[in-house]
Amino acid sequence: MPKSIGKARSRACVFLHVVTGSLPFWQIVMAENFILIPGRTSKQGVGISEGKFGETYIQEITLLQVSPEDMERLGLEPGDWVRLTSADGQVDVEVKAAKAGELPTGLLFIPYGDLSSQLMGGETHGSGMPTSKGLDVELERLDEKQ
Repeated sequence: MPKSIGKARSRACVFLHVVTGSLPFWQIVMAENFILIPGRTSKQGVGISEGKFGETYIQEITLLQVSPEDMERLGLEPGDWVRLTSADGQVDVEVKAAKAGELPTGLLFIPYGDLSSQLMGGETHGSGMPTSKGLDVELERLDEKQ
């Protein structure tokens, strides 16, 4: 694992968050470790008929699904942005809540596409396909789209 990943795991990012209601004025956000499962979705399959540059396909491959329990625990709302960092890359992605009961806590899901590919290494172990399941990633909440 690159040293930069280890350093990122040990740091806390502090940012001011101006809010109303019962939410705190400031919040400490720490990067957390998750397991990322890239895969195909039925919407992705439908969207491919429009082409990989069609709106349906693009919308599907650019959203990270997070369990409702993890969304609540991390204070995430649909439409928030997070940074995912793996040993091989880093991406900023919008989040949405997975359907209740579909995704266990500690796991993330993203459809195969440009973003998921940036987190995978190039080693194929002779198979022609890089390792793409069960990727260790670090999730860091972003205060806005970068």
